[in-house]
Amino acid sequence: MYHFQASAYVYSYAGPDNSKLRYDLLKALSALQGLANRDSCRLYITFMEETDRYWLNQYRDKNGFLASESWQELQDWDELLTVFEPWLDGVVLWDEGVPATSNVAATISGVERLLPVRYDPAPDSFYSRFIAGDRRLPVKRSLVGWFTGTGTIPGSDIPSSGSAKCDAYLWAKLNYLDTGMCDPHLLAYYLDAQRWLPDGEWYPDLSNAMVTNHDYYIARKAFFFDLSPWDDELPGDDPEQPLGADLHTMKSILLSQYHNSGGERIFTVGGFTPWYVKYTQSSIRPGKHEAVETEWRYAEILSCYNAIMDADAYGLSGMANASVHRHHPLGERYVQSRPDAVVNKAEKNKVYVLFFMGDYDSAAWLNAHIRLIWDDPRRGQLPLAWGFNPNLSERVPQAFEYVYRTKTANDVFVSGDSGAGYLNPTHLIEPRVHSGLPSGLEAWVAHNQTYYERFDLTVTGFLLNGFQYINEEVQKAYARFSPDGVITQEYDGPAAVEGTVFQQLFHNIGPYGTLREAADVIYDSLTVTEEPQFIVYRTVLVPPTHLVNLLAMIREERPELQLEPLDPYTFFRMKKQYLSEVPHD
Repeated sequence: MYHFQASAYVYSYAGPDNSKLRYDLLKALSALQGLANRDSCRLYITFMEETDRYWLNQYRDKNGFLASESWQELQDWDELLTVFEPWLDGVVLWDEGVPATSNVAATISGVERLLPVRYDPAPDSFYSRFIAGDRRLPVKRSLVGWFTGTGTIPGSDIPSSGSAKCDAYLWAKLNYLDTGMCDPHLLAYYLDAQRWLPDGEWYPDLSNAMVTNHDYYIARKAFFFDLSPWDDELPGDDPEQPLGADLHTMKSILLSQYHNSGGERIFTVGGFTPWYVKYTQSSIRPGKHEAVETEWRYAEILSCYNAIMDADAYGLSGMANASVHRHHPLGERYVQSRPDAVVNKAEKNKVYVLFFMGDYDSAAWLNAHIRLIWDDPRRGQLPLAWGFNPNLSERVPQAFEYVYRTKTANDVFVSGDSGAGYLNPTHLIEPRVHSGLPSGLEAWVAHNQTYYERFDLTVTGFLLNGFQYINEEVQKAYARFSPDGVITQEYDGPAAVEGTVFQQLFHNIGPYGTLREAADVIYDSLTVTEEPQFIVYRTVLVPPTHLVNLLAMIREERPELQLEPLDPYTFFRMKKQYLSEVPHD
């Protein structure tokens, strides 16, 4: 087993002013790691220093996953190549003038075992230093100059889309996705290599450029893309394309994968809308749509093709070593903490509180925050509902093994957005506006039943449905795999369906807020009534200590408030009994 201190090497070798070289080193390293770790663990890197060392220490502990391995340190790129050249068949060059080819090269890397390298003849480039001249790896493919947005898609008689960007993805789709050469159940929606600042640094935030995330997807031969979900404006990274070309290309990719997966199965798309660089009002190349609006639009589109997100979102998006983590053994079934089934009658003037611990719909978020949130020393002092999306166990199985092994009686697991994966369930139902495909609701139920059974889940912690309310058809579907309760964004249906209680969520605490701000959220959420109140608070990246201190502060400031935190099972049992006793519309 080999270890490479990637951050130290990349930053020292490239220096403080050459983010382009740092990017290209890291992109090549991540591809090499993915190929080397495809069938077993061989290379672990430290780039997200504290997170990567946290898991490395666990793996090398006497009872750890990789404790029996002998370890060797690698010092530089030449040593990496010396060790791992047998896992490489050559190089694929991508075209800096068409940044989308960086993602196409990542796809080719996984399928053809080629190292993705930017063609850049400048003396200080990665290409010039490590590939050109007396290179050890032959150039097997070059995408340089291939895509112009005119004529036909190279190698076909299909007319060009009018966009070099879209033509690159359409060519890759024809040659790799449509032919079944890629993983039929996995896509990768990650930011391409376009320069972030037109007149400044190329990549000012390397961790959120997300090239370290590529290793897992290259190991699994995933198809990579980066396209706008909007067809009512031109994307800032390709303003000369015909209106809607990005969205049309995205839909063609999703449709191809829908057919590859058999049309009766949910498939995963890793990554998230790159709202901080493009496609939104908040981006470096601003559009007219807000960031959340763009997220919801993208989720809506995916849902119409039976696709879920593993949503590596900006700020916490960078992740390394998933190609190692994926090999961590995972049990066939886990059992979680369940309180006794005694149901106390809801009391007047009481406020029954459920804290939903989120948002863990991204393997990158979960991987990074176990040490910060789960390892909080005051975890276990309050009943909490931990919303770890169970589908993330594909990419970070070690996190699930760890939390189930170290849980307390007060740690109860529920799913996060929107079950075993983030999608909008109403867009599984016909008519499916973006795809016109048959209903995917049964596929969604079966998908969730598998994961919920494995991880002993019967409560859905946050049903997120974007622009629309859920309806009774969706409620009936969720009752089949989440019988003990569902917390939902918004819905237009009965409070209970087939014995399952649905609780609407309005109130959010965090991320990074003060105790004062959190207390005000709680005070503002309460109504003046003698009737018992049942309230769910969604916390985002909030550690247990914050909530323990919050309740202590409220008891001191407002001793008349009778707040009682509950675990999700007790919460929903009490609410179900209360609903049966009180007439409701």
